[in-house]
Amino acid sequence: MRVGLSPVFAATVCALMFSATARAEDPIQIGASLPLTGTAAFFGQHSRWGAELAVAEANAAGGVLGRQIALDPQDNRCNPTEAVKSVSQMLSDKKDVAILDGLCSSAILAMMPLVERAEVPLVVANGTATAIVDKSGAGGNKWVFKVNPSDGSLADALVGYLVEHEKDKAAKIAVLGEDTDFGRGGAQALDAALGKFGMKLASSDFYQQGTPDFTAVFTKLRSEKPSMIAVYAVGADVQNIARQYVSFGVGIPFTGRLLTDLVPPEIMASGALDGSVVAQAYAPEVDTPANHAFVDAFTKKFGKPPNLLSREGYEAACVVIDAIKRAGQADPAAIRDALEKTDLTSILGAQIKFDDHHLAHDYAVILTVKGGKVVIAALNKT
Repeated sequence: MRVGLSPVFAATVCALMFSATARAEDPIQIGASLPLTGTAAFFGQHSRWGAELAVAEANAAGGVLGRQIALDPQDNRCNPTEAVKSVSQMLSDKKDVAILDGLCSSAILAMMPLVERAEVPLVVANGTATAIVDKSGAGGNKWVFKVNPSDGSLADALVGYLVEHEKDKAAKIAVLGEDTDFGRGGAQALDAALGKFGMKLASSDFYQQGTPDFTAVFTKLRSEKPSMIAVYAVGADVQNIARQYVSFGVGIPFTGRLLTDLVPPEIMASGALDGSVVAQAYAPEVDTPANHAFVDAFTKKFGKPPNLLSREGYEAACVVIDAIKRAGQADPAAIRDALEKTDLTSILGAQIKFDDHHLAHDYAVILTVKGGKVVIAALNKT
């Protein structure tokens, strides 16, 4: 049941963090490297919208340090080469006091050495590869901070839930993932999480993004009969996998990081995915006052509800704006130092604090599919 919103929550979420009187000065500029064109443009647009909402709320509350905030989004096409190009340009202009996002893990990993050399903080909103965390903070790169959970922390939350509630399903999981840092990193993280309970992956299959035909892999998986298929895919591949899964009559529940909101509605409603259990960093249906306020504000501003990427872009921008305020100056080094001391309540209700590897530990949302509907089963700490 939806909780009624008080006037305080209904006003804004992020705006409560900021209070200042804006002056006629140049805005404080925050960069964002995102896929604004190409196959991942839908995700990049939602992450951008989330960040834009956070900026709009901060500016409506008077800005920060007496100045307005401006977002500087640049296209990286979810491509490491394009990411390097876009971020190199931002860094050479020396206008951005921090950089948001990257979205695709391979793009973020390519950006990380650039921000380290330039000494400008990078706050990751969406990329999940565990390698990002391994190389950050105590891993060497003190300029990178990760607001969203990693593949490793999400896998731990997922496997913990399966072992507690449906252990038989965890016993023989096969991976179907894209041949990227996201897909392979997800498989490694899931295998490591299973290993903590004396289990391991049954098999792993990887495909090139945009693969049109999954007949061979589904034939193999139907023969092997795993307990679940862990999907690590984005964009149109999710829809393609779901459609071929149904037409081929695979009949094995999904798990991993399947993006349930990208599954064609008619397939979800058919019950073909019933029994699936996946872990995500967010679901719009989470019942907290702050999340209700965020969903309402986002929907009002952009005419459609938020998704995982929207929320992560929003939360990451809130973290950067809060750090600028606490730093007391729009200086990258001071902002980096302030980021290390971040302590904010997320819209899911957990505290956003960074560990030694600059990873925040918010809740993971465990989603199950029952009767053709996606249901929130639990919020597990990552």
